[in-house]
Amino acid sequence: MRLRRKLTIAFFLTSSAVSVLLAFFLYRFIETQLGDEVRARLRDITLVGTRTIDPAAFARLRDAIGTIPAATDDTLDDDAAVERVEHGKDYENIYAELRGLRAIEPDNLLRFAYLLVPTDDPTKPRFLVDADVLELRNKRSKGEEIPKGGISHYGKVYPAEDIPLLVEALTTCEPRYEPAFVHDEEFDVNSVSAYVPLTDSAGKGLRDARGRCLGVLGVDISDKEMREALAKASNLAIWISLAVIALALLVSIALGTVLTRSILRLTATVKRFSDKDFAARTQVTSTDEIGQLGERFNEMASTIQHHSENLEGLVEERTSELAAEKVVSDRLLLNVLPGPIADRLKRGESLIVDRFDAVSVMFADLVGFTSLSAVTSPEALVTMLNELFSMFDRLAEKHGLEKIKTIGDAYMVVAGVPQPIADHAVAIAHMGIDMQLGLAAYSKKVGQPLAIRIGIHSGSVVAGVIGTKKFIYDLWGDTVNTASRMESHGLPGRVHVTEATYLLLRDQFDFEAREPLEIKGKGMMNTYLLVGQRQRDPANRFSGIGFASTSTVPTIDRLSASGVSADLVPAPLQDTDPGVDPKEPT
Repeated sequence: MRLRRKLTIAFFLTSSAVSVLLAFFLYRFIETQLGDEVRARLRDITLVGTRTIDPAAFARLRDAIGTIPAATDDTLDDDAAVERVEHGKDYENIYAELRGLRAIEPDNLLRFAYLLVPTDDPTKPRFLVDADVLELRNKRSKGEEIPKGGISHYGKVYPAEDIPLLVEALTTCEPRYEPAFVHDEEFDVNSVSAYVPLTDSAGKGLRDARGRCLGVLGVDISDKEMREALAKASNLAIWISLAVIALALLVSIALGTVLTRSILRLTATVKRFSDKDFAARTQVTSTDEIGQLGERFNEMASTIQHHSENLEGLVEERTSELAAEKVVSDRLLLNVLPGPIADRLKRGESLIVDRFDAVSVMFADLVGFTSLSAVTSPEALVTMLNELFSMFDRLAEKHGLEKIKTIGDAYMVVAGVPQPIADHAVAIAHMGIDMQLGLAAYSKKVGQPLAIRIGIHSGSVVAGVIGTKKFIYDLWGDTVNTASRMESHGLPGRVHVTEATYLLLRDQFDFEAREPLEIKGKGMMNTYLLVGQRQRDPANRFSGIGFASTSTVPTIDRLSASGVSADLVPAPLQDTDPGVDPKEPT
């Protein structure tokens, strides 16, 4: 099917559906408005009716109703007492008032008007006066047919079990109105009823000495007039819908022709382009969406034509761009993961877990960091941590160690992972000494007393990368936990090691033995404080970092003798030492 025909049919069907819906909603709106108007008129009529009933005549009739036998059938038709009351003056007066009330609405729209009085059973009230009684008596006397329900004589019981609103009105002595029209099959009409108690001048329901409602006025109004108005409205809505549908057909044909003209031109151009005619361009004659689509196609065609003519150069350019991006991504990956681990991830390994039997793990933690953070601005605090941890990073790289992570003000580094090294304990001991010396130098330069606790333990660990998001190379095992315990039980400005690490270092370093400590999860442990390297050995690759045997802890005055180069120590915050990058990540 051609596009023009599709557009015409789609627009026509949509317009037709909209017009039908509008006609339907118009009909429903008019029906609702007329229904509300009928119910409002019913309220006004009942309000007037309750105020026009002769109260004295009503009272006399009500008092006399006890002499009439209660019946629900036609047994009262020939009752002399009932006939005497219904031809009495009081009954005729109220009868006339109800007839006058019903005459307010023309064309017999008010179908029923009657007065009921309650009994001990609220579901069985009795008729006091009905606006049709005398008229129906007259018809029956002439032999004319009367309704199937018979005559609502004075004193006749009105079964109200199926009329809950009437029961409520009798019980509460408050008006009740049916919310919607109800179809009466006997008369084939829809009507809505109201049950309104007789009220005083203030509008309050009247009650007898026993507290029961004095009486209720019942009125039914039919929707005959409303249905006639709705019939006229529905005819009007149908004609309007037909006119809109006819107009929609004409408009859809015209729009289909106009809209598809540019699309057909664009389709022909695309066909030429798909046949390798890269010079094909469509004619743009409008600025609407179709015209913009034509312009975009022409731009795309020009780009493709240019690329087709310069494909080899574009491939080389893109290849160089991809190579540069790969270098950047590799550098970023190596800042997060060790080189061998990054290579394994790139080769497709999804789970990397390795065991290392001989490693040394160090934890370092700034002393009094919480107190310091309370008196230091966040910016200055982060800058200080960046400079310190950047210095530690350079020291780790110098000693061939692998930084694992930083957690707040804590720094974790390991020797022997991911590449095993024989002197892992020696390397991490020198790292600890240099960290203490570097921190002392930094503290002196910035004029801020700073100290760290360092804990070291040697043993086996499991290392690897797990998960699929935000990779991190981490360590697990008792060695890690024990190293952390050494840090937390250490002393500010000292390197605290376990007996396992001590045994690996005792031939090259001096130590201070501590009293056995109770370590959580480990029990009593022998631990040591590292004092310094026992002797210089020019053949040792760390000889530039150590210092001569001494029984005291190294101090800042011996920094230069230790071999820690000045470029490893960050400048104070106010200086502009070009050797420090304040933005270098930790």
